[in-house]
Amino acid sequence: MQPHEHTLSASSVNLVLHVLQLQGYRAAELCREAGIAAEQLQDVNARVTIAQMVALWKEAARITQNPNIALQIGEAVNPTSAGIIAYVMMNAPDLHESIRKLCKYQDIVCEGIQTSFEVKRQEAHVVLQVVSPALTEPRYAIDCEMVIYSSAFAALVGEKIPFKQISFAYPKPDSTEEHQRIFDNAELLFDMPQSGFVFDAEWLAKPVVSANPELNLLFEQYANEYLQRLREPKSITERVQRELAQLLKGEEPTITTVSRNLALSIRSLQAKLQEEGTSYQAQLDEVRKELAIRHLKSGMHTVSDVAYLLGFSEPSAFSHSFKKWTGLPPQLYRQQVLIP
Repeated sequence: MQPHEHTLSASSVNLVLHVLQLQGYRAAELCREAGIAAEQLQDVNARVTIAQMVALWKEAARITQNPNIALQIGEAVNPTSAGIIAYVMMNAPDLHESIRKLCKYQDIVCEGIQTSFEVKRQEAHVVLQVVSPALTEPRYAIDCEMVIYSSAFAALVGEKIPFKQISFAYPKPDSTEEHQRIFDNAELLFDMPQSGFVFDAEWLAKPVVSANPELNLLFEQYANEYLQRLREPKSITERVQRELAQLLKGEEPTITTVSRNLALSIRSLQAKLQEEGTSYQAQLDEVRKELAIRHLKSGMHTVSDVAYLLGFSEPSAFSHSFKKWTGLPPQLYRQQVLIP
């Protein structure tokens, strides 16, 4: 299927630019070098691509000659200025629920890094995992986000949390003095598979000092609506792919059905797909291929079952198509991917 282009909120970019402006740097020049148009940042609901933000971080590091610029920007950002996600977290009843909300709604702020959370052996583990291929130089994003999280957790419970261990998914820098200063000499681990914090789980029960149950419901409703809009397909190709994935349950979806579900005429749908450099048949093949690979890897269905699920008239037709897509017949493909 068509890859999703990861983005972050324009307001997040504006926070970074605001700190740089306070240091005497010109936001307009930084944006121009990063390929960010001024109008992208004027709409509170606008989004900036991760690739553009990577370019902005690189330009900021270049002009400041400061490899720790993202740490220091994160330190200067007020965590309550992060918009709707901050309001949701500030009105959760305790730190446990607040971090859970952070994990749920993080894409509102940035889709490039996924935050997860679990409790193991009386320790809380907050993990940041880079998920966007466009985040080619993750140190800046990781540094900034980690410092903002640290400040936010402290603000939520009214006191600084003593972290046991802090991990960074990038090589150890020449100097770690800034890391040690900002994170109060916690154990620092570099070149790790994931970034994140470890702290005593007893902190999770700490009440959030600003919690308001009524505001919590209001802000969470808004956050859910924003997240739903963010995840809505943007192009006609994505919308067709979504419809096909929902309809491929035992019969081949027709272009008539898909166009009707999208409230378009067949001719209009075909024209819009052509404008995006594709066709209905190409998208049907692409979705079938992805679903076929997923079903075969799961090991839960026979080849005949997969053929039926994907709307093929008979297994031989599915096998022929699958070999054309991948170069292997489905049974051989399954044997290869399931070999331990």
